[in-house]
Amino acid sequence: MQPYCDGFSVLITRPAGRADSLLAGLEQAGITHFYQPLITTQQVPIRPRDKEALQTADLVVFVSIAAVTSLESQYDLTSLTQPLFAVGRSTASALQRGAGRAVLAPQDQRSEGLLAMPELQDVAGKTIVIIRGNAGRELIKSGLIARGAKVHYVQSYRRVPLPLDGQRLSDQWRSQQIQCIVVTSNEILTLLFQCLPSSAHPWLTSRQWILISPRMLESAVALGIPTSHLHLADSANDAALLDAISTLRRKFHE
Repeated sequence: MQPYCDGFSVLITRPAGRADSLLAGLEQAGITHFYQPLITTQQVPIRPRDKEALQTADLVVFVSIAAVTSLESQYDLTSLTQPLFAVGRSTASALQRGAGRAVLAPQDQRSEGLLAMPELQDVAGKTIVIIRGNAGRELIKSGLIARGAKVHYVQSYRRVPLPLDGQRLSDQWRSQQIQCIVVTSNEILTLLFQCLPSSAHPWLTSRQWILISPRMLESAVALGIPTSHLHLADSANDAALLDAISTLRRKFHE
């Protein structure tokens, strides 16, 4: 955390344990920032049938870093011999380290990008396992099923909202003169508005927001945030977020 200094202060809301690299980048860039996670992740024990599904799958897809690390702590990733896919470069890097071999990942680091990969077009009759947390988007599963694949979920972790005092956070963020809020999932975006009292919503909607997907932009507009306050990072990785924050900061000082 940095003290308020130049009038532009950023709030990072990434899940607990997922923000260290981004915070270090902000520190190095001299950007005033504060960190408040709204959710954390907890490992979910995989079942015998999950292990069997992993052993017999034709392809395995990991949707997040948490999916990788939570499975790796209870299953030998090097035993996976089938093609491995990851949504996003950071997830791919974590999976490559754990599995000890190459991982396929799309340039467009979203579910849509994964489904557009040439390697996932002809999957009729193949069994595909998706490693993920609780809930989440169904787009990958429905897209693969539409192509004739058999798809199974293996849940390796769950996302858990942290017990937070919304009024205290509202007062704290106002005193820190937060100008920009960085959010990397619709779940966190929704939690922000649920956690803070309704009296704080006008303040929230008057902030600048950095989001990571067109779908999140739609959700933000539905929550009452003006489109002029919404900014889309190229992806959810640290470099893209830092670039988006730096760009917005320059505009703030123009």
